[in-house]
Amino acid sequence: MNTQVIDASNQLKFEDHPVQVEKNTQLPDLSNKRGVVLGIQGSGKSVIVKAIARSERYHFIYDVHHEHVGMNRYLVGNKRPESYKPNDPAIAELNRVVNQVVLDVGRVRMFILEEANRYCPSKRPLPSSILVLNDDQRHERVGFISVARRPTQLNSDLVELAHFLFIFRLPGKNDYIYLNEVAEGLGDAVRSLEQYHYVQVEPDRTYKIKPPVKLSDHQVGKPETMA
Repeated sequence: MNTQVIDASNQLKFEDHPVQVEKNTQLPDLSNKRGVVLGIQGSGKSVIVKAIARSERYHFIYDVHHEHVGMNRYLVGNKRPESYKPNDPAIAELNRVVNQVVLDVGRVRMFILEEANRYCPSKRPLPSSILVLNDDQRHERVGFISVARRPTQLNSDLVELAHFLFIFRLPGKNDYIYLNEVAEGLGDAVRSLEQYHYVQVEPDRTYKIKPPVKLSDHQVGKPETMA
């Protein structure tokens, strides 16, 4: 199977390198599960996203920054919603891709939404396609991972319904308060993390500190060729 890349014009293209499945034993089984990855830029989010994606052959990434080379991904055109209404170009694009590629085709087994806080911000209704994934994910048989910088910027339904949370160091006061409400002492644990370490929060909201995720040579994508 070659890597599938769909761009904003909805054209299917292929890259040279195949998708190689490699389970990362440090991560839990995320098959048919919801998860959230949280952390500021440079904290280690991209590495764990690569590891999660590589654990499932039929993964699909909503690639906002066009950075996930060598993976099944959609190259996003409209990167910032303005109104959050269904006819907003960015929301309409997200709904179209999720409905057509993830839900209707039925082949995707792991969908990863990058920059989820842009499309699913706090105190805003979820886009219709994400609502289906988040509420009916078990029936759709799709793992769903939201990736965002800070929990306070993200729709609370995504956090509260997630089976697993993967949280890298967050120094912000509001995030500290929010996480301590998710689980006692969680904010303290996250604030004191070493670089690239993360806290893995379990379905019962117990948690443990994990060392940096390591990628094998197979999991590291080739650099993009700039035109």
